[in-house]
Amino acid sequence: MSSRTSVAGGPVQGLGSPIGLFDGLGVLARRAVREILLVLPSVPLDPRLRARLELLGTELVGRGVRIRALGPEDLGAAGCGGSVGRMAALGVELLAVPQPPLWMAVADRDTAIIPTDPAVEQPGWVLLSGVAPVIACRLLFEQLWDQGTELGDSAEPEAGRRPDRREREVLRLLTEGLTDAAIAARTGLSVRTNRRTIADLMTRLGARSRFQAGAEAARRKWV
Repeated sequence: MSSRTSVAGGPVQGLGSPIGLFDGLGVLARRAVREILLVLPSVPLDPRLRARLELLGTELVGRGVRIRALGPEDLGAAGCGGSVGRMAALGVELLAVPQPPLWMAVADRDTAIIPTDPAVEQPGWVLLSGVAPVIACRLLFEQLWDQGTELGDSAEPEAGRRPDRREREVLRLLTEGLTDAAIAARTGLSVRTNRRTIADLMTRLGARSRFQAGAEAARRKWV
């Protein structure tokens, strides 16, 4: 089935259900129960979109919905530094990738919005529903997430930087003695991502073993 629509009102050819970007984000926010995945564009965000994302982030985190977001490495330099800080303070998990391939948002496992043409700065948008197309979006996100790095520079020295919410959860499970596979199952992240997180935390804690990392984290009241 094909339809014609555009977020700006002009006609574009698209597959799926055409939808405006703000409307699409609203649909995803209403349907999300467990998790929202976001890939942010490598162009400056419209101030209205930044405000919308912050508002939705507050609402979703308040409902207990986990939010993971990927953005370009220069997102803070593109006029979004304040938004990045506010989202991180809410508990949104943010990582950077060199060049996000497309803007997209995914709610749980059955709803997503993607651009009709990722190469266009102001494309139309389509709403995807059903397991198969949404799982494809999730697989792309997870591949990018595994390649992600911390977004922006921290105001604290790296060695003393306090853990974010995701890292605190990994530390808590680590101190409980869970295996890498068990931690991955509990956090919903890949084993590879958790191992990278643990290695980074051990470096920041000055620990030579996981047991020492757990003890030092407890001493610093990180867990």
